[in-house]
Formats: sequence, C-alpha cells, structure tokens
Amino acid sequence: MFSEALRDSLDLALFWEYRNVLLQGLLFNLYVFGASAGVALALGLGAALLRINRLLPFRALGTLHVEVFRNAPDYIMLVWIHFVLPLLLSAVLRTRIEFHPFVSAVIALGLVYSGYYAETFRAGIQSIPRGHLEAGRACGMSERQILWRIVMPQVVRKMLPEALNQLVSLFKATTIVSLIAVPDLMYRVSMVTATEMKPLPLYTGAALLYFAVVFVAAGTVRFASERWRQKIYA
Repeated sequence: MFSEALRDSLDLALFWEYRNVLLQGLLFNLYVFGASAGVALALGLGAALLRINRLLPFRALGTLHVEVFRNAPDYIMLVWIHFVLPLLLSAVLRTRIEFHPFVSAVIALGLVYSGYYAETFRAGIQSIPRGHLEAGRACGMSERQILWRIVMPQVVRKMLPEALNQLVSLFKATTIVSLIAVPDLMYRVSMVTATEMKPLPLYTGAALLYFAVVFVAAGTVRFASERWRQKIYA
C-alpha cells in the first residue's frame, strides 16, 4: 500500500499533463538568462577595463564594482533590486517607480554575474603578452584597435571555458526569479501544485527538466567551443 502511494505520488504523468504551461515557464527562464547574460558580459567587460586602467580613480571604481556584486548573494540582490531600489528612486525623484519582475531579475542577475565576468575578462586581458601590444602600436594601431583586433580575440579563447561555467551557473540562478513572481518554470510549478496538491511529481519533473537542459546545453556548447578553438588557434 505504501509503495502504491509512493508510486502514485511520483507519477510524472501530471507533469506531462501540464507540459504546455510548464514549458512556457522554461521559455521564460531562457528569456531571463539571455537578457541577464548580455548585461553581465557588457558590464563585466566595462568593469575589467576600469580595473586595468592606469588612473587610480578608474581602477578603484572597477574594484568597487567587482567586490560589491561578486560578493552579493543572488537572492539578496534580487529582492533588493525589486523591492528596495524602486522605493529609493521614488523618494529621490518624487514619483512612483515600480520595476517589472522580469526587469528586476535581469538587472539583479546581470549585476551579480558581471562581477565574476569582470575578473574573468581582467585575467584574460592581463595574460596577453606585452609584445603583442607593442607590435600593434608599432603598426600604428590605436588603443581601441589593439583592444578589439589583438586583445579581445585572444581573451575570448583564454576565458571561454570559465565563461561557459559561469553561464551554466547563471542559468541555474534563474530558478530563484519565481520569488518575485516572474512566471518562470518554478513559478508555474508552484501554481499547479497549489491546484493539484501533488508537489512530488511536479517538482521532480522540474528538477529533471532543468538537469536535462543544463546537461545538454553545457555539453553541446563545450564541444562546439573546443572544436572552434582548435580550428582557429591550433
């Protein structure tokens, strides 16, 4: 009797029954992931360039960015951006400001992971031999041309494995955005659970789906990136 009850509670047919609704939630996870990854990469590169700047104020600003956001817990940043920051802005601007949950999630995760990407970019940039930079200057290239034509192609090659690991971590971090009512997979699972009162098959199905997506995506991207690196730089 106990085994029958356990088998019934773990029956993933319920997850399959609501597959359309739940897959829409997973698609929302991908939206959050893509947008926050773009924010994290852009801000991370900017902070890395500040960190290696010759002027102390710029280096201090870049260091402050890295230390604040790299050490900020995802959950705390998410809640602070969504609930606290609008209150501060409303008080300063004297007008009511509210953030859409999607916007808050993208800003929060983008800021947190920009701290990690800043250090990844910085390590990659500083690993470039100075002779390459001097060669670019000797050819009459500007600092911007040296950055985009000499430095960044090598940085991408060097940082790619670590960047992929951080992207995987960022996707897994999107599972917490349901805390501020972003209609992702976990939010929709919780809504269906409240109706069906069967959390085991729903949350188990969600966990298996997340694992499958991360496993397949990480393996595919890692395989493609390794072939690209060997083809271009071997």
